[in-house]
Amino acid sequence: MSHAPEFESSPGGLSKRGAQRLIQRAIVLAGRNRNVKQQIREADLTSVWAIEDWDLEWAVSIRRGKLDFDRRLPRRPDIQFRWPTAEGFFAEAGDPRAAGPSQGQYEGPPQMRRMWDVLHQAFRAALGDVLENPVDEDGTRLV
Repeated sequence: MSHAPEFESSPGGLSKRGAQRLIQRAIVLAGRNRNVKQQIREADLTSVWAIEDWDLEWAVSIRRGKLDFDRRLPRRPDIQFRWPTAEGFFAEAGDPRAAGPSQGQYEGPPQMRRMWDVLHQAFRAALGDVLENPVDEDGTRLV
């Protein structure tokens, strides 16, 4: 199977569609993290996450303590976070404690940064787990 050169930087030549499925699963898992639940308990916000070199964007909404993934983007997100390259995005998923600071760029209110940092750390760990074992709760392969 041949992939376009733009996907060469992803694990195993992952497609955009495959990446979206893995990202969505990682967001679900991050939402189950105890620290994340404590941080988002009373939060109500929308965020847009993007991988610029892939032109891939998705929204994550926090409503009543729950994380929701959506491919449709909000008109005015509270937070935006962008990674310049897919390679940088997926490199962060390996070991979140050893990876150091994110290569992504945060745009949003400073008072929301702490909540974002907790969510982002949980997402990085969950994405690393999903990349190692790309299956959902039912055992169905995601890619």
